[in-house]
Amino acid sequence: MPSTEVISPIAAAFPDATVTVAADGISTLIVPLADLETSLLRVRGELGFSRFVDLTVVDRLQRQDRFELVYLFYSLGAKMWLRVKALTDGEVPSITPTVPGANWYEREAFDLFGIQFQGHPNLTRIMLPDSWQGFPLRRTEPLGSEPVDFTVTRRVYGADPPQADPPGVSHD
Repeated sequence: MPSTEVISPIAAAFPDATVTVAADGISTLIVPLADLETSLLRVRGELGFSRFVDLTVVDRLQRQDRFELVYLFYSLGAKMWLRVKALTDGEVPSITPTVPGANWYEREAFDLFGIQFQGHPNLTRIMLPDSWQGFPLRRTEPLGSEPVDFTVTRRVYGADPPQADPPGVSHD
């Protein structure tokens, strides 16, 4: 778990932001969307969390800014992780111009959640066909449109699994 020696520089660098420690022990910096670009530049430069690792999105359907962007960085010098979070209603500045490794992560978030990354060099679908309608990981998308065929789901969807032959019947 990060000590106060690690959290204190983060909190000092971002006095207006929220700094917490998640249950997994990773420090988390929550910044306003308007400050995302400058905050990430400071995180990577001044604080030394230079290695971009991941970008994911959480759809918090009941919130006003329903999408929680979660960026994960690593400091090779301090051997520490840092999450940076920002909330959006669907538009966010792209970090690809300053963090080229974020390119496909942003495309994935666009493809699956519909997040519009302003300034992205090639914001096109990366996983789904171009003809796909909607964004499948949004909580507003319908569930269960195509049943998965497992023995247990056959009972749920009405298809009975094959029955064993009665005793004495052989197919030789």
